[in-house]
Amino acid sequence: MKKMLFTFTGVIVLIYTWLQLIFLGGFTIENILLYPNVFHDIPHSLEITSEFLQVTNPGSYFPILGMSVIVVGIITSILTWRMKSIRYWILSSVIVFILGNFIFSVIYAWPRNEILFVEGAAVHSIAYLQQISHEFILGNWVRVVTSVVTAVLAFAGWMKFYRNKITNEKKNSLQ
Repeated sequence: MKKMLFTFTGVIVLIYTWLQLIFLGGFTIENILLYPNVFHDIPHSLEITSEFLQVTNPGSYFPILGMSVIVVGIITSILTWRMKSIRYWILSSVIVFILGNFIFSVIYAWPRNEILFVEGAAVHSIAYLQQISHEFILGNWVRVVTSVVTAVLAFAGWMKFYRNKITNEKKNSLQ
């Protein structure tokens, strides 16, 4: 019987890759379109941003998407563990994502986010808020680069999986 290319594992690898690409796209757009407006006239632009982002904001979107990436990444790693040529791509993607996006966010970005958007000018000087905003933007570009790396690793894992399946199907059809 001919094996199907889109097995359960294949679909999970594809979903993981898709989630990584969605995360990368969202994070890149946030840095290119949103943050120049957020940080152009501190503290006034921070106040306007806080007013504007009342219904939903990046903090509503990225934690859910990020946890989805981690959970699906772990599942993908488990499902591809026996596939040596694939497992290292996927596992590397998950590890880099956890270190570069999740842990880095908790340690670096979230405290600065608190200073900028919760405490703000009521607690801190304008000069300090400007310094923290520059640090925040720099940290976000580090996370964008990390997201590029994780998306490339996930995509390479998907391509290895796809090639492996095609090669195995051709071998099986010749027998």
